[in-house]
Amino acid sequence: MDAELTNVLLSLIGLALGAAAGYFLIKPKVKESLEEYQHQANEILNKAHTQANKFREDSRAKNLDMKKQGHEDEQTKKEQHKRIENLLTSKTEQVQKKEAKNLEIQAALNFENELMTNLQKQGKEIENQFTEKLSQKSGQSVEQAKSELMHNLEQDLELASEDRLRKHVEDTEENKVRLAKNMVASVIQRYAAPTSVEKISTTIEVPRDEMKARILGKNMENIVLLEELTGCDIIFNDSPNTIIISCFDLVKKHIARETIARLVKERIVNGDKIKFAMAEVQKTVEKNLIRIGTDVIKKLELDHRKFPDDFAKVVGRLQFRTSYGQNILKHSYEVGYFTLMLGAELGLDMETSKIGGFFHDLGKAIDQEVGLPHDVLTKEIMEKYTFSEDEIHAAWAHHDAIPQRTAEAMLVKAGDAISAGRPGARQESLEKYIERIQAIEGISNSYEGVKKTFAISAGREVRVLVEATVLNDDDLKPLATNIAEEIQNSVAYPGKIKINVIRRTTNSDTAKKKTAASK
Repeated sequence: MDAELTNVLLSLIGLALGAAAGYFLIKPKVKESLEEYQHQANEILNKAHTQANKFREDSRAKNLDMKKQGHEDEQTKKEQHKRIENLLTSKTEQVQKKEAKNLEIQAALNFENELMTNLQKQGKEIENQFTEKLSQKSGQSVEQAKSELMHNLEQDLELASEDRLRKHVEDTEENKVRLAKNMVASVIQRYAAPTSVEKISTTIEVPRDEMKARILGKNMENIVLLEELTGCDIIFNDSPNTIIISCFDLVKKHIARETIARLVKERIVNGDKIKFAMAEVQKTVEKNLIRIGTDVIKKLELDHRKFPDDFAKVVGRLQFRTSYGQNILKHSYEVGYFTLMLGAELGLDMETSKIGGFFHDLGKAIDQEVGLPHDVLTKEIMEKYTFSEDEIHAAWAHHDAIPQRTAEAMLVKAGDAISAGRPGARQESLEKYIERIQAIEGISNSYEGVKKTFAISAGREVRVLVEATVLNDDDLKPLATNIAEEIQNSVAYPGKIKINVIRRTTNSDTAKKKTAASK
């Protein structure tokens, strides 16, 4: 504020000097306005004095406030310092008390330690005296006594260990079947994918029947060439606007289907176009096989092994292979998942369980072309692509070509049985079904006194009718038992077969009306 007042005064002095200089220079012209300037200067000076007084009063009030605040702050700090000094004094007293107490405890501990040392010395002396007297009475040295005692203890421990092991084995033997059934049931319940049945025939819809005649060719030469090239049975005249392709090799069936689908779009069909279309379809199928196999390898998380396209193509062929109507690729996934879950339950090698389960039927991708057993081909393929020894053994030993030497190999065999035994998983040929029914009925009819046998409910129940005059009621139970045992030992069948033996007797008589003569 003093600086502002000084600036105002300097401005007034400058204004006055300027006015005086102008007065002497242009005295005649500015004399009239000098009084006006003087009046203005007086007003400014008065205003400046007023502001200066106001600034001075404000400064004095602020100085008083600052002194008051400083005094209060000083009092507050003094009180804080006093509280801190009191706290430090209290803490110091507490520390001193704790130190005194610690000294007392330390003195007590020293006394106890000294007392314990003395007692230990006395106990050692008593032990030595007792040992010496015991040695004299027993006639054995201390080392001999220790050796005999350790020997007896080892025998006791060995007997106790054998007893515990025997009990554990007994408990395991008693509960193993129940535990195994529960584990398998849990794994089956956790897997909820649909069954993997594939049809061996497929159909192609054509807009008009004339197109079928175009594909047949003159004297059916095109159809003969198609069947020769594809290895499939192609039926044109079973249904209107429909071409049926039947083949057990799904790769060939797929090639035939795609080839015919291309030929349907052609106006003229001849041998050259058939061969060209089939060659193009084969190239596309080769690419699809590699793509399918690569997707499978990624799904199994085997990318780190860097398998070539040849291996991926072999894996992809499983998509077009069936066994008893069951798709092998889907079946392989099922077995892989079952073995993986069972391996996790038993704490086995998860990778070996998964790979052994999935690749157990890998040889079926080429067995129809090579003609060797699929388990042998599985071993050869996996050896070619450097799988580990345990993985190869687990995959190819599931048909008992060699005894299973690892737990993972046993799981693959179990997983294969679970997948194949799922209801509706596999289709049975009509010939084998009829053979089984005839075998069951033949066994029942071979027993003396059996009049007729009926295998019903797809062979799951057998009704045996016996001659009432040859067999009595006491013979029925043994007959049912004998038939069941022979069927069990002689016929392969899924599930259970119930044997019902039926003996029917009939008694009749005639009631006659009495006549008058008889009365």
